[in-house]
Amino acid sequence: MKRGDIFCIRVPRARSSVIAAALMLLVLTGCKQHEQKLEEVRFGSFSVAVDYGAYLVAQQKGWFDQALSAEGAKAHYEMFQSLPPINESLATNRVDVVFEAAPPAIAGKSAGIDVKIVGVSCTVPVEIIVPTDSSVHRLQDLKGKKIAVLAGTSSHYGLLKTLAKVGLGPSDFQVIDMTPPDAKNAFETGQVDAWSVWSPWIEQEEASGKGRPIPGGDAVVYSIFAARGGFIRDHPEVMKKIVAVMQQSKAWVQAHPDEAEAIVAKQMNLPVNIIQAAWPKQNWSAQINEGMITDLQAKADFLKQSGFIRNPVNVRNGFIDNGFNQ
Repeated sequence: MKRGDIFCIRVPRARSSVIAAALMLLVLTGCKQHEQKLEEVRFGSFSVAVDYGAYLVAQQKGWFDQALSAEGAKAHYEMFQSLPPINESLATNRVDVVFEAAPPAIAGKSAGIDVKIVGVSCTVPVEIIVPTDSSVHRLQDLKGKKIAVLAGTSSHYGLLKTLAKVGLGPSDFQVIDMTPPDAKNAFETGQVDAWSVWSPWIEQEEASGKGRPIPGGDAVVYSIFAARGGFIRDHPEVMKKIVAVMQQSKAWVQAHPDEAEAIVAKQMNLPVNIIQAAWPKQNWSAQINEGMITDLQAKADFLKQSGFIRNPVNVRNGFIDNGFNQ
C-alpha cells in the first residue's frame, strides 16, 4: 500500500511491541553512550582574584571532582591571563565553565558566542585609591587627575558611574588604560594620580603604606560563572551539580573564613593578611536577582556605547540561565 511517498506495512501487534522495545533500547543505549563521552569538565578563570574564593576552595577541596565522579568525569582547570583566549576557548568548545567578571562574558555574547551566566560567586565594591600622601581626599578632588584603570571592565564602568554622581564627567579627568601590573608600577612611581581597581591590588597598596582608598563609591563588580550554551544543553544534570557545588562552597567560606582565607592566600601566593583585609568586602551571599540584571544591562550598554563591543546585548534575552539556582 502506498500513500504518496510513504509505504505502510502491517505488522502484527506482538512483533510491533518487540520492535518498539528494541527501538527504545537503541535510543537509551545511544543516550548512555553520549553521556559516557563526558570525560572531563574544563573549568577556566580570568587570572586569579579574591572574589574567586568559593571556586578556589571547591577546587582545592576536590568538591568538583566528587560531584563529577558519578558521571565518570573529572575536573580540569586552566587560568587565562587575557580575554581573547577565554572567548576563543568558549567558541571552540575547549572550555566549559568560566569564572570571571561580567564584562568579558558580555563581550563574548556580543561576539556571537553561545555563553550564559549561570551564577554569581560574589560581589565586591569598585574602589579608587590614591597615594597615601596625595592631596586628594574626596571624589570631587579627582577633577583634572590621571586615573589608571583597565578599560572595558567593571572598574572602568564603576569609575565613571561613581564620579558622575559627584558631577564629574569623562572630560573632567583623564583615564589611562592599564593592566593591573602596569598600573601598579605607574601608581607607585607617580605617573598617575589615582587607580580604579579590585582586590587584592588595593589591599597590597594599603599594606605597603603606598595607597589609600577614597570613600564614597557604590558601584560593584559581579564575579560570575558562565558556561557554554552547548554544554548546558548536553549536560543539564552535570551543570546542576556544578552550580550546587558553588552554592555549597559559598556557604562554606562564610562559615569558615579563616580556613578559606588561608586557602585563597596559598592559591594566590600572597600573604594571608592581604586576603584577610580584602575578605570582608566580598559578598558571598550574592545571587542572581533583578538588581544584578539591571546592573549588567547598564554595563552592556556602556560597553556598546563606548565601542568596546560591536553588537548590543540584551541581558534578559537568553544571556542569564538562573534555572540551576532554584
